[in-house]
Amino acid sequence: MPEYENRTRRELGAALRALLKQRPLDQLRVRELTEQCGLRRQSFYYHFKDVYDLFAWSVRQERALLLGRLEECLTWRQALLDLLDRAGEEEAFYRAVLDQGGQEGLGEMVPLEEVLEAVQSYYRGRCGTPPDQAEEERERRCGRALLLSLLEGRVRGGTAMPPEELADALERAAERSAAGAVWQTLRERGEWNQTP
Repeated sequence: MPEYENRTRRELGAALRALLKQRPLDQLRVRELTEQCGLRRQSFYYHFKDVYDLFAWSVRQERALLLGRLEECLTWRQALLDLLDRAGEEEAFYRAVLDQGGQEGLGEMVPLEEVLEAVQSYYRGRCGTPPDQAEEERERRCGRALLLSLLEGRVRGGTAMPPEELADALERAAERSAAGAVWQTLRERGEWNQTP
């Protein structure tokens, strides 16, 4: 795709995000978007069939951006804080994603599985526990539900806990879980001596 086409799409995406700070998605019109960009309506329709098509494209772009940012994070904590910060910066856009697709729509956009897999891998390696795919899948489902709820609270303004405190609480919970996994592994191997 030529650069001018990418630029036009990006400009329309930026206009969409700006207008979402003022009104919900279902109240936005193509005319407003094109006026904000200084484009003709035909330019919009060359790239998108309607406002919802632009919104869907913007959601895919956001997911790609989040995945790129995730690759730059050195720790799961950094990834979580980056995600929470991004949701705070783009609150209106993330709220529109929630309004359109609920938590499931938000979960499709945000790469939570990648963050959770990084957490599991980190603590598994730190504790030396063998992988347990079934248990890790259950933990990821639970973690995904928790993170989606926390993210929704952040976007809708329902969480009073600052991102740093939230990360601290999640890290303590992960450490306790990892310690429990080590204890369970030692007990299963018969290496746990309960008498001093």
